[in-house]
Amino acid sequence: MWKIKIWTKLLLALLVTIVAVEALVDRARDNGDIYIVSHYTFDGDIDDISTTTPKPADPDYIDFDEITHICNASFITPISNVLTFNSTGSLPDDNDTTSMCYFRCFFEKSGLMDNFKLNAELVRKYVWPATGDSIEYCESQGKETETNGCIRGFAIVKCVMLRALTDARNKPTV
Repeated sequence: MWKIKIWTKLLLALLVTIVAVEALVDRARDNGDIYIVSHYTFDGDIDDISTTTPKPADPDYIDFDEITHICNASFITPISNVLTFNSTGSLPDDNDTTSMCYFRCFFEKSGLMDNFKLNAELVRKYVWPATGDSIEYCESQGKETETNGCIRGFAIVKCVMLRALTDARNKPTV
């Protein structure tokens, strides 16, 4: 008899614990279209709200932030190197092959370059409106002399960046 009382009390305590935990957990409710998040825990961050039906991605959209994270995971490059390259077209250390591999990775993952060939449409859209023989000239950089893929890819990327910076500086501003 006393065993039944003990088991009953244990079962009751377990049930009360489960109900208390369920009550304390703030879970979003699915109303069929959106998730409703409790206003008590919502901190105003839009990322906290998600829909059950994701918005279709634009086929031309390139997520440069995601590409940056992917490439930096493989080729850790300080942001100072990226900023220096973006403003001058060169790296602080000309022998930094890790940063060279990062920039090659970035251009390849974004679709700006594939197998040392530039995608002229994307380069013109995102980097600069290349004119004349700029694309062909940049693709030829390091072709004959460089066997290291990262260094050759970086030579192409550097050419693109230098041409973009030169064109930008030569355009009159109003």
